[in-house]
Formats: sequence, C-alpha cells, structure tokens
Amino acid sequence: MRQELLELIQRMTAQQDVVSSDDSISWQAHREAELLADMPLVDELDAYLGQKPQKEQRSAAYFIIGKIGKNRLSSECALRLIEYSSKESDQYALASLLERLADIPKPESVDVRPLFPLLKDKRRLIRHSAIQSLKGCTSLDAEEKLLEILATTSDTYDVIYCHATLNQIGTHKALPALTQSLKSRKRDVKASAQAAIEAIEARGGRSVADSDDGSALGRS
Repeated sequence: MRQELLELIQRMTAQQDVVSSDDSISWQAHREAELLADMPLVDELDAYLGQKPQKEQRSAAYFIIGKIGKNRLSSECALRLIEYSSKESDQYALASLLERLADIPKPESVDVRPLFPLLKDKRRLIRHSAIQSLKGCTSLDAEEKLLEILATTSDTYDVIYCHATLNQIGTHKALPALTQSLKSRKRDVKASAQAAIEAIEARGGRSVADSDDGSALGRS
C-alpha cells in the first residue's frame, strides 16, 4: 500500500490529549479522508485489510472506502463493505462500517441480504447502524425487512431509524405502518413517521429506483 495512505490511517488513529477534537491530528486526517475519490485506493485498502490490522486501523480503512464510495457513487465500494461486514468481529468497527454504507448508493446489483441478520442483532449499536445501512438501497426486500421490524420491535430507536431509512427508500407499501406510528405518544416517533410519509408521497409512492433522482443510484 502506498506510503501516504498508510500514513493517513496512522494519523486517523492517532491518540492525543487535546482541548478540542477539532485540533487533533485524527480529526484533521478524517476531514482529509472525506475528500478522497480515487478508486484504485480501494484495492490497496482491501489488501491492507487482508493483513488483519487492529480494529482502529480497520475502522479507518472502512471510513476511507465509504467516503470514496460516497464521492464516486460507487456500488463496488458498497459490495466491498458488505463483504467485510460478515467478517468484522468488533462491534464498534462494524458499526462504523455500516454507517459508511448508509452514504453509498446500493442498486439492485448490490446484494444487501448479508446485512439482514444484523437488523436483529442483540447489540443495539449494531442493529441501529444496520437499519441505517439500508439507506440508498433499491431492494424491495430491504423495505420488507424494515416493515417487519416496525411490526415487532419495542425499541423506540429501532422505530425511529426505520422511519429515517424508509424516508429514503420507502414505497406506498410502508404508508400503513408509518401512519400507525403517527398514533405514538413519542414526539420523535411521530415526527420521523410524518417526515417519511411526506417523502414517500413526494415520490408518488415509488421506490428510490423509480424516483426522479434514482438514475444516480446505478452509477459506479
């Protein structure tokens, strides 16, 4: 792996005692990583992850791949992160990976089914991050999984995160469940449901893939 990329990961994972995180080497390195869009870096990071670095370094590598995927609208980056998700054992590294996935378009060519078991993970951090990872996904199966969660969960944040994801990918099928959530006494549940309903209605009840901006999702 090129030296500058290795040094970037080292800076991203540097530990410092600073008054403000904005002054830290790590914070500055993360802001630098957010701008990357060079696809060949993904192969280098893949080889680096194959060497089984420490969890902090793995998280940094996932972060970079995620940002490249976001900047390039790359389904290839989504595929790589989904592959890593089944191998990652540390919950914080896995949560970071899933959060990066949320920013990357996932057209039908991207198989998101490996993420589905994580939607029922006993660890709330993983479960909530997995729900969010389905944003930008065109799979109707993903919507069905979110509706299953809404029908069975007692966790308020499960519900809110499902609403937020359906806000982006939901179709008319989600409207009955979202309408039911409007009866909740919890303000955030009602507000997130209302926002999702309005977003779906603005799309005419269509999936993201069929919406006016859906053409971008196939780009890589």
